[in-house]
Amino acid sequence: MRITSRVWTSDLDEARGRLSDIYCPHRIEPAPRSDTGEFFCHQTGYGQPGLAAFDLQYGGREVAVNPVPFDDFVLVTRPLRGRFDVIAKGAGQGQGAETSSHALVTDPYGWHQLRWRDDCRVINLVFGRQSLERIAAELWAQDEPLPVRFELGPPRGGAPAVRWDSVSRMLWSELKAGTGDPDSASLADSPLLRGALMRLGVTALLEAYPHSLLGASDAIGVESAAPSAVRRANAFIELNADRDIGLADIAAAARLSVRGLQAAYQRHGLLSPMRQLKEARLRRVRAELRTANPCDTTVGAVASRWGFTNLGRFASDYRRMFGTTAGQDLTG
Repeated sequence: MRITSRVWTSDLDEARGRLSDIYCPHRIEPAPRSDTGEFFCHQTGYGQPGLAAFDLQYGGREVAVNPVPFDDFVLVTRPLRGRFDVIAKGAGQGQGAETSSHALVTDPYGWHQLRWRDDCRVINLVFGRQSLERIAAELWAQDEPLPVRFELGPPRGGAPAVRWDSVSRMLWSELKAGTGDPDSASLADSPLLRGALMRLGVTALLEAYPHSLLGASDAIGVESAAPSAVRRANAFIELNADRDIGLADIAAAARLSVRGLQAAYQRHGLLSPMRQLKEARLRRVRAELRTANPCDTTVGAVASRWGFTNLGRFASDYRRMFGTTAGQDLTG
């Protein structure tokens, strides 16, 4: 189901009602010193459940938004103009951060007040909490997803911040370009590539911003695994290569933890599970190319449909695996 949003109002109650349906219940309070005639709310939004982007502006010298805890999403807010700040309430009382440039991350595990100052306009990226924590568990090799708490503050400096800025802009562009049609050119409209976009976004976010998993102890045991577990994993990969699956899904099918699955593959001298998945998808690409009409499709279209976005790397992997090029298989 595609998400689209267009809110254009100067009525405070209408703004609260419309945006509560999109985000979560909240109060909107122009600051006492603000002229009530200054208030307006403009928002456009695009995306899918679990990954969406919104261009949101509140008019006025200061507008405070007091939401309930988000529960099911993580909010990443970057100002385009004006100033934006977040104040943690309750257990985190006294913590806060303000920005006029970089993004701030607000997680779903506390009460926060969000404030727009000086006709502030922002880009909100909304990540589904469960998907974010599942991807984080894969990256940190956790058996089960854990709550991810983000510090209120700027990203770490250097390359991680630059990468996050680049990735976040790409996410906005692709989500905005999406139409909901699987045949459209937007990456966000391909189920496989939408999953890849989510993983890319979450990975860049976790690399750039301090969070609770950075201090998590690596106390995960590695189970012994019978060959049957590897067979279950490989069978799952072959049957589900056309779906957005990851390491945690494969481990669950094998009835192992992520660490246990990786150890099982190493013990039996096999490629990693994700490499097995890549090769399964390469075989699907080759089978499709060999039966396709070269007048009706291209190598790039088929590769993208199977989740290969870097065509240079795809071409190298294809030649290494099959000893020929994808173009030759399409036209031969």
